[in-house]
Amino acid sequence: MPPIMQSSRRTFLVGLGRFAVAAEAARFLPSVALADDSLKALCPPPSAWTDLARKVSGGVLRPDDPFFGDVCRPNNLRYVATLPAGVARCVTAQDVQACLTWVKQQGMPFAVRSGGHNYAGYSTTPGLLIDMSKMAGAELVPGSDGLVRVLGGTLNSAVYKQLERLGRTITHGRCDSVGAAGFLLGGGIGFNMRKWGVGSDLLRATDLVTADGSLVNAAANQDSNLFWACRGGGGGNFGVNTAFTLQTQPVSTVTVFNITWTKDLPRVLRLLLTELASAPDDFGSKISVTIPSLSERCDKVGTTLSILGQLHPSKTTLKEIFKSTWELADTRNVKEDVAYWAGQDFLTETTYPYFYQEKSSYMKAADISEEAIAAMFDWAAKMPGTSMPSAFKFFQVGGAINRMGPTETAYVHRGFDWLFSVEANWWRPTDPLPLVEANLDWQQRFYEDVNRRTKAAGAFQNFPDPSLADWRKAYYGENLDRLSQVKKAADPTMLFNFPQAIRPA
Repeated sequence: MPPIMQSSRRTFLVGLGRFAVAAEAARFLPSVALADDSLKALCPPPSAWTDLARKVSGGVLRPDDPFFGDVCRPNNLRYVATLPAGVARCVTAQDVQACLTWVKQQGMPFAVRSGGHNYAGYSTTPGLLIDMSKMAGAELVPGSDGLVRVLGGTLNSAVYKQLERLGRTITHGRCDSVGAAGFLLGGGIGFNMRKWGVGSDLLRATDLVTADGSLVNAAANQDSNLFWACRGGGGGNFGVNTAFTLQTQPVSTVTVFNITWTKDLPRVLRLLLTELASAPDDFGSKISVTIPSLSERCDKVGTTLSILGQLHPSKTTLKEIFKSTWELADTRNVKEDVAYWAGQDFLTETTYPYFYQEKSSYMKAADISEEAIAAMFDWAAKMPGTSMPSAFKFFQVGGAINRMGPTETAYVHRGFDWLFSVEANWWRPTDPLPLVEANLDWQQRFYEDVNRRTKAAGAFQNFPDPSLADWRKAYYGENLDRLSQVKKAADPTMLFNFPQAIRPA
């Protein structure tokens, strides 16, 4: 078994005092009216909680615990008002089994959480929060060719540290407080995905506790349908994943960069989206068009365009890849041939809890016209704005992702060049509810218009969008029917249930 590793805590996360402020702000959000039976399920006798605590290695936190607020706070503060009745701190798969047995006995709702970064709040619950953060660790599989076993509650930061010690890497993200489980189960995007595929493409096996309480090991040669579904079918659908076995790759050096433009932005963006689509698979990038906050607008801060990314050793130079946009840049921060994990420090995104919604779709470079680009900037100029900057972004896909067929794994989004997203960010109570609603309405109309103009399709299941109408087709496309069959076999009674959960066939 891998060593158990204590999850690190960010010193910049809001503390209990700000948590109270955020909770007060969240009282303006819609709440769910609970029926009498549901209320009874949320109020089991004290003896039931004592029984559960005896069976869970890490103990159970209740609302009067001084650390309760820190542990149950989600990253998206839109859902901070949904506080659990208790938090079970699981250390072993047996702890998870005990929790599932208990919630079935009590008829209590529950949710599973590793990093707490579910965009739509599906890792929050008024019932039992099954907290996986103590089930953390990563270790090389003895005798294997670069296989690493990652426990189900491990944050990205712990995975990165262990891979750095091993001189290995995978397709990984940039936010080190994201849970590895949610990242992998929904696909998993990062700057290595054009070289090696999305994160779930590197999955070789996974352990999970299913709805009947069984602990199973799913791989290509056993429980193969369940294994297929865990490679992109989204977290929380088929069981509680307690471990992942991943194929890693040796590291070398990388060139990392952050380049910014402030002038002629529509032309620059069109050139980037069309020219970079033919870049070698060793190249990965994310383009961001940042819309300033209301206070920044008062200070005459304008919209900016930037690109962040990396290049593995390649015969093609960075300047050759950027072609006509290289000389147009205002600033170019480039670090050439640095050690791989030192390069990732340059690329790391530091986040903190705030309020947000993100909408996504997939695009092909050939369908992105000058007219579509002009419309994007017209929409950006119309954003009502909040106290926080917002952005629309393009994550570069293609390469190895597109060399797999859409039905080979549950991750269906193959054949595209860009994953597009548009975000709306705000802070309550600084931004009044009518202003928030105006910005969400703007976001929806921007999204619909841009999708129509670019023939964009689908949506990324790791960016769950509670406002997405046809989420089943958008997330899973032609794989939905098979996923529903897997759900029927693994969880016919919908024990694992949330608003965008896959339904049994």
